[in-house]
Amino acid sequence: MRRTVILVLSFLFCYCLFRHMTLATTLMLGAVMACAYAISVTPPKYLLGARYPLVGLSLLLCPALIVYPWLESSRMIAAAAVFFAFYAIALFLVTTEEKGRQAYKEVTGLSLLWAASSLNLFLTGLPEIILPLSLSVVLFLFIINRVRIIPFIAGYTAAAMVFLAVKGVAVLGPAMAMHDAVRYVLLACAFALLVMTFTAFLKRSDLVSLLAFFGLLYVSCDLLMSLGFRLKGVLLYQPVLALFIIGPLVGMAMKGGKERP
Repeated sequence: MRRTVILVLSFLFCYCLFRHMTLATTLMLGAVMACAYAISVTPPKYLLGARYPLVGLSLLLCPALIVYPWLESSRMIAAAAVFFAFYAIALFLVTTEEKGRQAYKEVTGLSLLWAASSLNLFLTGLPEIILPLSLSVVLFLFIINRVRIIPFIAGYTAAAMVFLAVKGVAVLGPAMAMHDAVRYVLLACAFALLVMTFTAFLKRSDLVSLLAFFGLLYVSCDLLMSLGFRLKGVLLYQPVLALFIIGPLVGMAMKGGKERP
């Protein structure tokens, strides 16, 4: 029953993101739901084991974009930058205590990963994602009581926003032409999924539940900042790219709370 509710809410949420449904977007939504189900039946150890390849790819993408600047205009590279930035940081965060990392190692590792991910997003033309992602990281660190890392991420984020302002990069978009009912449905679905993942984490604090909760926390921050402050977040302004984040999250939310790695 829980899986069905999550799947229905997720499909409704994704459907509302695309204000003009076409055959292509319908097929993409179907593929996302299929991907989510596949992830929901994948053993947790394989999901969590992806952290090393994703962290490595996120770090390698940065010099690749600098050496080969023609890659910056590729939509597939932009999608990869979004995917690597989100899931590399998310997996690093949820496994901070797995091997008892010392504080300076956590700060150094997360700082390098945040810097590489932010530079990747900037070079691929998606710097506006830095703010909601960083805010989600700060909120998540506060919730899991890793407050000693928060000042570093907050400082990096402030410096990044100043840099973007100096460069004249616009992070605010035009007002969204969206019906009020669609806004309420998006907010209601995001809030319901966030509550469900948080409840699953409280009931059984496995890493997959924690990862799903962080993901829905980011979705909520991105959505609220886009609707409330017209920030050009990935969900409303780049819905196709958003599917690269939402698809795996739905599968983890369906799995969360049911088994340990």
